[in-house]
Amino acid sequence: MKRKIYIFLAIFCLALPAAAQQNTKQTKPVVMILGTYHMGNPGLDLNNVKADDVRAEKRQKEIVDFLAILKKFKPTKIALEIAPDETKYLEHYTEFLNGKYELKANEIDQIGFRLAKELGQKQVFGIDWAGDFDFDKVIASAKTNDQEAALGRMTDFGKAETGRMQDLMKTATVTEIFRYLNDEKKLEEMHRPYLQMLRIGAGNDFAGVHLVRDWYERNLKIYSSIERLADNPNERVLVIIGAGHAKLLQQFTTEAGELDLEKLNKYL
Repeated sequence: MKRKIYIFLAIFCLALPAAAQQNTKQTKPVVMILGTYHMGNPGLDLNNVKADDVRAEKRQKEIVDFLAILKKFKPTKIALEIAPDETKYLEHYTEFLNGKYELKANEIDQIGFRLAKELGQKQVFGIDWAGDFDFDKVIASAKTNDQEAALGRMTDFGKAETGRMQDLMKTATVTEIFRYLNDEKKLEEMHRPYLQMLRIGAGNDFAGVHLVRDWYERNLKIYSSIERLADNPNERVLVIIGAGHAKLLQQFTTEAGELDLEKLNKYL
């Protein structure tokens, strides 16, 4: 009797790895939202980090290390913060594959293009939607309604965060910078000022609400583009986008239930 029990246990234990593998099989598309800083200093945000030159030898070695981490996610598609119809960038990637394009000092080229090429992917994808954000109306409304102090507290956070990032760059590696930017608490902090903007205005003046509405609209359209890319259960989409977008895009991913969300810290 004991011998039969031992044989049964042995067979059961041998079956466990296969069963476990079956249970973890991907059943729907997976997305990772990678929040980034703008390496090329484009000056398009309200507060802009003056990044050092990522083409320097030290940074190039660090980028190689970071790309090795991203490869663990095994992305099948790489989505970038460019509009789907910005053919210039897509042409640049094709030129890069053919050795006819020199990478610029920005995250699209240094992270997106390089990773896609190393993974043998023939194309990258744009998922951004620019939108129209009238911050001047918010400033005017704050002045009219004696809310300049409240608005100042929100914008001060952005200035302080810019300072923290610039200090971090003096000592941190590229991987450490991305770990900082994609920390869950940090993403919450970066999102909070948008919601605080809702108070700006009075009576029928909803200047703050309108700006936040436009911000949500932009991110909803970006998320829609991500879902359209993830068009079969085997897709693994890596989205490389400004860290300010990450909180909402992760929220939409989780709540919509169409995609599974994986985060960077899983691979660090």
